Amino acid sequence: WESAAVFSHGTVMVDPIDGLWKAWYISCRQTTLQSSAERRLCYAESEDGVSWTRPKLGICPYPGFPKTNILLDIESGGSSQHASVIVHPEAPLDQRYEMFIIRLPGWEHPQKIVKGFTLPADRSTHAGGEGEFKPGYFRYRSRDGKKWIPWEITNLETSDSGWISQKADGSYVAYHKSVIPTPPGGLVPYDIAAGACRIMVRRTSADGTAWTQYEPVITPDWLDAQDTQFMELTHLDQRGGMVGLVTVYHLLNQTIDVQFAGSRDGKRWWRPDRRACLPLRSLGDLGGGMIWPMHPMIQHKGRIYLYYSGCEGLHNDFHSTAPVEMMKAAKFPRWPNYWEPLVLNQDVYSPMRGVLWFYGSLCRASWEAGRLWAAVTATGGSQVGTLMTRNLSADGKAIKVNVATMKEGTITAELVKNGKPLRGFTRA
Repeated sequence: WESAAVFSHGTVMVDPIDGLWKAWYISCRQTTLQSSAERRLCYAESEDGVSWTRPKLGICPYPGFPKTNILLDIESGGSSQHASVIVHPEAPLDQRYEMFIIRLPGWEHPQKIVKGFTLPADRSTHAGGEGEFKPGYFRYRSRDGKKWIPWEITNLETSDSGWISQKADGSYVAYHKSVIPTPPGGLVPYDIAAGACRIMVRRTSADGTAWTQYEPVITPDWLDAQDTQFMELTHLDQRGGMVGLVTVYHLLNQTIDVQFAGSRDGKRWWRPDRRACLPLRSLGDLGGGMIWPMHPMIQHKGRIYLYYSGCEGLHNDFHSTAPVEMMKAAKFPRWPNYWEPLVLNQDVYSPMRGVLWFYGSLCRASWEAGRLWAAVTATGGSQVGTLMTRNLSADGKAIKVNVATMKEGTITAELVKNGKPLRGFTRA
């Protein structure tokens, strides 16, 4: 069940209850057509975050394997992805683990009901109209993080990705993908969602059940290349705000990497450096085509860790013309209607629905836990950069400045009153 990829779209954490490193992740099996169709929720644990064990649980068997590390299988309601796991150490035993996860009933599989969840009064399936899949968030509870009990379906709908976290006051925040029309110059015909531009939006909820309407928080801007779009946004809270990790999709070459971002309030985000904070490797290596982070970054014993799935393939590999030719010859029924004239008759580089063959493994990157954001001068050289604070109380006899200089840099300061430096306290 993991013959194609140990994928991400899940959560890695140091469990505050027992101190173990735990991973709830998605596995992909290599199938005849593609490796993305069968996505199962799996589980692994570790004492050090490096050497991992797949426990034999006996929750979901697999042909030939009565005991596996599978927690949610295809038969329970189709594919699974983007599992956000939250731990409540002080909650009643059967409510200590909470999970929001996207289920895809009706997508690539005949299962159109997610087991254990009530159907709407006017529906006989959890899928969309006429049997089409309708991704949505399903909420589970567990006493041990392994055997999950269905809880409820939220009104949080997304195209196919998102991360959910809980704030200190008990409320919830979701960052997920949405789409807008592609801006001028950004249309890439061979993209799987040609004509749509992926952006990040934010929703909140007081209880995790009822969610607000979304508000856009990250969209391509004039500093981005015309083919830039966004897949995911996770965050790590810091004093005075939060540092985000943005999954960035480059349509022209169909690669995915990650960038840092910052925000004071979780609504307005800035990306002062548009370079990848975790660069891609060579195409064909793990992490050479796509990097899919886990949720979220982990700050632990002086380091910050990022677990991710390093994938070898591209996002919908348009170079793979043989499968397209095969599907054209077979008049494969899964083509969206508006693509049919183009795909079946003319263009061998046109997209297949879903992601073509890719392989991936669980990987880890880490940084020393220094300052994750700071004010810096952008000019460099011998130019003087100036930073002015807001008004501060000066009732003490010492002022501490949190600063680091580089190379030949120095820092100077002065006290100013009514726009003039105080004598004895000038920069000189």
